[in-house]
Amino acid sequence: MVMDSDSGDNLNFGGVFSTSDQPTPHIINFSLQQQSPVQFFPSYGFHNSPADSNPCPPQAMLGMATPSPASTITTELDNSEDSSEAVADDAVLAYINQFLLDEEFYPVTDTLVEDSALLAVEKPFVDILTATKPTHVYEAKSWMTDDSDSSGSRGGHDTVTSNQTSCQLPCEMVEEGAKYAVQKGRKNPHNNDLESEERSSKQSALCEEETVREMFDKVLLCTNENCEFHAPLPPDAHISGGYVKGSGNKRGRRKGKSGASLEEEAVDLTTLLIHCAQAAAIDDHRNAKELLKQIRKHSSAVGDAGQRLAHCFADGIEARLAGTGSNVYRSLAAKRTSTSDIVKAFGLYVTACPFKKVSHFFANITILNSSKGAAKLHIIDYGIQYGFQWPVLIQRLSKRPGGPPSLRITGIDFPQPGFRPAERIEATGRRLHEYARMLNVPFEYRAIAAKWDTIQTEDLKISSDELLVVNCLYRMRNMMDETVTDDSPRTRVLNTISKMKPHLFIHGVVNGTYNAPFFVTRFKEALFHFSSLFDMLEVNASRTDELRLLIERDFFGREALNVIACEGTERIERPETYKQWQLRNLRAGFRQLPLNEEIMKRARYKVNKKYHRDFLVDEDNKWMLQGWKGRIIFALSAWTS
Repeated sequence: MVMDSDSGDNLNFGGVFSTSDQPTPHIINFSLQQQSPVQFFPSYGFHNSPADSNPCPPQAMLGMATPSPASTITTELDNSEDSSEAVADDAVLAYINQFLLDEEFYPVTDTLVEDSALLAVEKPFVDILTATKPTHVYEAKSWMTDDSDSSGSRGGHDTVTSNQTSCQLPCEMVEEGAKYAVQKGRKNPHNNDLESEERSSKQSALCEEETVREMFDKVLLCTNENCEFHAPLPPDAHISGGYVKGSGNKRGRRKGKSGASLEEEAVDLTTLLIHCAQAAAIDDHRNAKELLKQIRKHSSAVGDAGQRLAHCFADGIEARLAGTGSNVYRSLAAKRTSTSDIVKAFGLYVTACPFKKVSHFFANITILNSSKGAAKLHIIDYGIQYGFQWPVLIQRLSKRPGGPPSLRITGIDFPQPGFRPAERIEATGRRLHEYARMLNVPFEYRAIAAKWDTIQTEDLKISSDELLVVNCLYRMRNMMDETVTDDSPRTRVLNTISKMKPHLFIHGVVNGTYNAPFFVTRFKEALFHFSSLFDMLEVNASRTDELRLLIERDFFGREALNVIACEGTERIERPETYKQWQLRNLRAGFRQLPLNEEIMKRARYKVNKKYHRDFLVDEDNKWMLQGWKGRIIFALSAWTS
């Protein structure tokens, strides 16, 4: 359960939201070398509306959405006085109505000649006022071939925005300019309202993307403040391999809740939760609800770590008792969290704990060491999500002696629910594409949204002249195992990876024991596991931090609810210990590589110097282990075929 990799945002429904046993993968690919820059000019100013959609004659004045009563088009009527009066009344009412509802008033001229003359005079000034700098974009084809149209959910093309030229004006100026240009250049406000809103939203989207990009650069790229793991070690650096409780450079947190009464401190929420789970397991709803009331009384989403954990687990028990666990989980998974909020939360997470930084450091340095001298590097990433791991690798490859290799990344993930199953990993590809362009690294990206066990080696377009790396960090826990089906998807995916014959397979796993088929046993193990995560944030993040609340609610809380309230194929949180995964990998034909001692030494030293004393980095049987207060939470290892 790593922040951006654990049920990150709606992609863990590979089996739940599938419509068939063998879904057709949603695939998109684009290449930096093959794309030619084109120019996009915002279509501000003059717009020609269809003749049947505008009641005004073609000679109506620019920016004038109110037709003259004399020029209003009417249908044929009887030659009676009543009919003539009705026509006149209708014309006047139409004029008054549009005049009063119009946003801006422009004087109406008396003759068509004056309209045309004024139109000719106004046009150059409108062009000057509405002119903006052109925005350069890279155009990328969807799917596999260059001439495909709209086979996928994105349609015919995806646009990759250039960072250097997008949103060149301040966002406020761009938005105001768009509104002003539309108002000045339109002929009929009723026909162009939708167009103006769409144009304004596009400008806002460009500015939002620029803001997200800046956050990505700050959080993900290797800068002075983010590069502690890559900085050289002092000559006297020496870190022991074992974990010593109480060692380190920071003080532990205070015990108990500040200002809490003796009665509140005496409540054992852990015992109440376990008793409540036992009552729920035997369908004793009466006792379970009574215990749940007590838990609710003493728990809080904004309290200390124990209270937050109890609040989270109480939600899971309540959904299980009501039989709505699957529906609640689906609604949580369908909730879209903005990319900017995800990046901010990721920034807090890597500041509070070293789990993600150490994982990315281990994987990227291992890839760099294996790819020395390689002209082509192909990385297949199972569970790519937002691609937080890769910007710093692209940055390191750009500085490689002799020049960077030609990099190809195949991003694989479960389909998102909804009409755009590959939306997120396509956006990830566009961002990585821009980093590669900025750092002058030849780059190609391919996105595949499908159930992992349905993907075959032929779908991955592996070339014999490439150095092949397969990367999967903490996401194989979301696949079904032998307790659900005899033909385990986990085994099928590992066998598929083995058939690829990768030069390197980097495997990161959540070291969890809460995959038991029996509810009470699973509940207890999950309680102990998540208590470590909540306690870790309690020590290293403020209780009032909104980003901490987002992590606990949208990541930890959602996963815990799935473990507690869902069963069968709808329970997708199924972690195993690293020792169990080691046996699986060996059965699939992989050979484990020894840990790099320099990586281990650097990771231990930096974690000891930069993070809380209760974090641990250790090794066991060629696995790098990470944990909190003696509990191992994550494990990483490197393999080859």
